[in-house]
Amino acid sequence: MENPKEGGILKMKRQLVLVILTMMLVLSLVAGGCAPQAPAELPGVLTLATMPPGMIVNAQGVGIADICSKYTPIAIKVMPATNEMVWTPMILTGEVDIGVASSLAIRQAYLGSFVFEGIAQQAGVKSFPFRLICGGSPLRTNFMVRGDDPAKTIADLKGRRVIDFKEGTHFKIYGQGRLATAGLTYDDVIRVPASNPIESARAVMEGRADAGDLAIGAPIATEAVAKVNARWLPVDPSPESVSRLKEYCETCYVHTVPGGIFIEVPETQTLMAIDVVFVTREDVSDAAIYEMTKAIWENNAELLAKPGLFEWTQAKFLTKEPQLPYHPGAIKFYQEIGVWTQDMEDFQKAVLAEKP
Repeated sequence: MENPKEGGILKMKRQLVLVILTMMLVLSLVAGGCAPQAPAELPGVLTLATMPPGMIVNAQGVGIADICSKYTPIAIKVMPATNEMVWTPMILTGEVDIGVASSLAIRQAYLGSFVFEGIAQQAGVKSFPFRLICGGSPLRTNFMVRGDDPAKTIADLKGRRVIDFKEGTHFKIYGQGRLATAGLTYDDVIRVPASNPIESARAVMEGRADAGDLAIGAPIATEAVAKVNARWLPVDPSPESVSRLKEYCETCYVHTVPGGIFIEVPETQTLMAIDVVFVTREDVSDAAIYEMTKAIWENNAELLAKPGLFEWTQAKFLTKEPQLPYHPGAIKFYQEIGVWTQDMEDFQKAVLAEKP
């Protein structure tokens, strides 16, 4: 039989425990209500769109994803796509959050111009809500020939077999612009169709084309040098030549590449270039973009050691060349470290005003 005295003591202990637990619950609720509001929750995963494997833009996207995944709580999933026209509509559906791409494609998507006008109309919008995270490095995409080919300049390609891409693609625009620097068009050459630069390089290596379109620094470019001693034709840097180039590609430019930096350029020559940029949707949270911007800035030395990223220095993060507005999350970080200037603020307002 239970001792009444012991039963009473046990009952009192249970009541005391219940009171203590109740007080702890109340205090935790009060404390939670009085605490400062937590920052916006970071997404667990973001999808980064880039070009197919074998192209330098793909290697750059993979390297950036590695740094952001390592130094933020966000896992970055890399999604290769044929080109920017394929993945740009996916930023409206949330299938793509960030991307590494050519500045020309993103500039046109931001304005809803050129081929992106039709793509935007199909999606039911006027343009695409891109924002810049940082500038990157030049994409030096130029005409490539075999080492034993007689062509020394772009003008020498007249009447030759030259890779031609589908109308409306940016690969096509680059080719038109480069031919224009020599006063040529695709009507002056024998067109050899290709769907992308990798296929273009294969055609030259296999002898099916005399000149292809390929970016210096890409893994496939290294292969072309090894197999057929591939070399790249220089671009005329004169003002008249550059003016003709920009009629097709407003963000393209011609610059001098010192010999020996790239295996594909043993001697100094002038080549066409277009900047590659790191971009995002405007509605990706400020907190997420802030963390990624901080990660690639503070771990820049590690970023530069990644394939294809040795030119992505901090000095190139703030740029007007792509003519794109920055994401507020990136601006917040740049302001905190003191590199966001009034000049950049004026630029931001001007480019935002261009939005359709």
